[in-house]
Amino acid sequence: MQIGIVVLGHGSRAVVDEANEVLLELSNMIKASNGFQLLETAFMNPESGRPGLEEAVYKLIGNGAKKIIVAPVFISNGIHMQKDIPVMIEQLKAKYEVEIKCAAHMGADAKIAEIVSDRIREVV
Repeated sequence: MQIGIVVLGHGSRAVVDEANEVLLELSNMIKASNGFQLLETAFMNPESGRPGLEEAVYKLIGNGAKKIIVAPVFISNGIHMQKDIPVMIEQLKAKYEVEIKCAAHMGADAKIAEIVSDRIREVV
């Protein structure tokens, strides 16, 4: 079964588009390190000027995805994780008749703590 991946981040206004480049770079790293053939990046902020979740899902389906996994790049279980993303996913499942699952938010993960600790050590 062809599985499509959507790396979903918040995004920033188009006037500060360089902030959005970080999510694109992260998506490329994820794709390269895992060999995912069908991977798209999506942005929650409609002012980002970048593709949203629906555009990414549509593109993945067009490229043959039968199942889609949304991988949110959110640290906490805030309103986007609790409400916005689940509502969007239910709407997309009904519209495109495709299986869509959402991975968990990143949470308080030891790997994230290690990265933050590295950044602190860089300036000590």
